Order: sequence, then C-alpha cells, then structure tokens
Amino acid sequence: MAFEFGAFNEYSDSVTIADPVILAVAKAIKLGNWVGKFFEAMPAPAVTITTKDFEVYSRSKTSRDGAVGTGGWDDDDTADLPVTAAFAKGVTKGHVIRVGDEVMIISSVDRTNNDITVLKRGDAGTTAAAHSAAAVIEVIGFAGNDTDLKDVEGMHETTSKYTNYVQTVYEIIDWTKHGELRRKGLSEAQATANLITEGETRVAEMLARMSIKGYKNVATNGSTRYMSAGLIQQLTDTNSGARAPLTYAVGGTLTEAKLLAALKTVFDAGGSPDTIWCNPTVKGYINNFNIANSSLAINANKDDHGAGGQYVNHIDYEGNILAVRVDRDMPGGSIAVVNQSLCKKGWLENDGLRLVDEPAASSREMRKSLQGSVGFAIEGVGAEHILLTGITGGPAGRVYTTASAN
Repeated sequence: MAFEFGAFNEYSDSVTIADPVILAVAKAIKLGNWVGKFFEAMPAPAVTITTKDFEVYSRSKTSRDGAVGTGGWDDDDTADLPVTAAFAKGVTKGHVIRVGDEVMIISSVDRTNNDITVLKRGDAGTTAAAHSAAAVIEVIGFAGNDTDLKDVEGMHETTSKYTNYVQTVYEIIDWTKHGELRRKGLSEAQATANLITEGETRVAEMLARMSIKGYKNVATNGSTRYMSAGLIQQLTDTNSGARAPLTYAVGGTLTEAKLLAALKTVFDAGGSPDTIWCNPTVKGYINNFNIANSSLAINANKDDHGAGGQYVNHIDYEGNILAVRVDRDMPGGSIAVVNQSLCKKGWLENDGLRLVDEPAASSREMRKSLQGSVGFAIEGVGAEHILLTGITGGPAGRVYTTASAN
C-alpha cells in the first residue's frame, strides 16, 4: 500500500499536479509498523492552503447548563437570582430549569448583572428550596406561550481563529553517473529509482514526526523559516488565547478509571472523538485494560488456548466505539483522544510535494530535490479532542475475576 502523502489539486494547480514519480515511488515506501500512521490518517482541509500563514477555525459548543452564582438562592426569592455568566449567556425567557429537585421557568435574564428572574418557585408540583453557590442548574426544556415570542432572545456560538503556518520540506538527492549503485550493476534508471525511493522514505519519516511533534514558528526580523504546529502543540497551545484546549493530567500510572474520566471530559464538552493515539509502550498499558470491546474468551481447557496475547483495538465508552491506534512518534507520557476527521494536513498551493531537477556543479553529477510546503490544522480544539499527559506507567497485566459458585 502506498504511503499517503496527501491530496494534490491536479485541476487548478499547475505546479503541484500529482507528480507521477512521487505517486509511483510512494508505493515502494516501507516504513515501520507504527511510523506515519497519524499523518496518513489526516484528511485534506476543505479549502486549499494558499498562503504561508493560514487560519484554523473552530466553532464553540456552549452548554446551556450552568450554576448558581455567588451568594446562592433563598427558597422564596423569584427575582435577581445570581447565576454564572456562561449560564446567563445561553438562556432566555421560557427556558425550564431544574436545581436539585426544584423546577422553575425563567421569565427574564439580566446579562449585565448575571442574574435571572423566574415565574414562581417550586413550579410543576416541585418544592421550593434554598440552593448554595455553584449548585448545578440544568436546562430541561422550554415552556413558552403565544405572547412570549417577541421577548425570546436567540444565542449563537462563536468562532475561534488559530493561526498556523506551513513548513517547507526539502530533501536533496545527489549522485554521480559512476556512483556506487551503478558499480553494483544497476542501470541508470534503476539507480535513480532506488535513490528517489530512499529520499521519499526520509521525507515520509520527517512528515510523520512533524505532524505530531511540530512546533509553530513565524518568519520575523528577516527570517524566512516557517514551522507548522503539529498535533501535540495544537492540543496544548493556550498562548494565542484563541482556543482553550482540553487536557487531563494522569500524574503517574495510567488506569482504566483515568482514561474513562478523560473520555467523559471530552464527551461532556460536546465532542465526538473516535480515535485514541498512543505510542507502542502506552499501547501495552491499554492492552492490559478490561474495558476493550475486543472479544475476550477465557477457556476452561488449557488445550483450547492458542499462541499470542489479547490486544485492545477499540474502547467502548457508553456505546461510543473509539479505535486505539499506535504511532511511534506519540510522546511516551501522552495519549491523544481525537476526532480524526478534524485533524487535517494540506500542501501549500503551487508548492506541493514534487521532484525537481537541481543544478549540478559537474556534468558527471546528477541532483534532484524532493520539496514542498505542508501545514497541519487541528480543528475543534477545546471540544473535540483531549490530551492525556504525565503518564509514567501502567498495569502489568489484566486482572480477571470469576464468580464464586453457590
């Protein structure tokens, strides 16, 4: 199977038409079992990258649920009930809320002072009660009437904008007509194909690492060295202020409970992750978990066991099936839980990966270069993905329990 370098626009891009040499040689690239898997899994962005800097857009996912504000609520107050600012932003007249076992209907919202007024306390046959600050407010429905429509206010999500850059990849292929491969009996065409294959393999390994470990850098003060942030930096970068990444500090041994807690965090944020990325060592820890949806059969007769172990290929979280995949370049102390469709790679328009003839100092020399400029876009940061950090170890083996006979 060919290495997936990424999509080329062969209709509107006169320079980076899908280079037949690149595509043909890609079929011969042999990387390790765990090399470049994340890069290859990244789809192309919907819009072609046309400049060295490009914007990664993500829409917010605001929950209408919130919390009681400072000071709490008495059991008989209906007006000026303090709430958190985030809650005041998302509700309007007619929303039905529940705090503890008490149900109320909002009659107005003051977003300047972050408080609400309700029609009555203890609505829908429930009992009014006092509620302390930080008590959870849950929106459970809407109960408007025909005259409310003129007073109902809408809410809208916001778009965050994260700037990333493209990074130029450049690999020189340099040989002479009487080079070592020719002396070993290969024809010029065979020697050329071998050297290009070796060059493309080095580029593939570089792209694989960049997509995960790349750092963002912009050309300043006359510098023309752009760098593109890969997966890890985009899932942790708070410097721009544009996005608030989700992270989970494992702080030592990875356990099933911690992984499930991280998954709960991202699903509660409104995300729909479908893939768990880790390195081979961390995958060994996960293989010892009992939460896999892989078929695990414990046979009573030892003669029924075959060679080999049990491997966790998927995690079933509340009916959501997440693939567990391995990439060698994932950091040893981290796990990335992502929505794979939102992790994208794209080549700069008119600067896609291609093979270019380079000038040689001598007519006996032959020089070509593999070159192109690529960028990475992780959309949906803050809702769709979460990074687990600080993993130092994991379970040494599965622990099985059996029901005792009565």
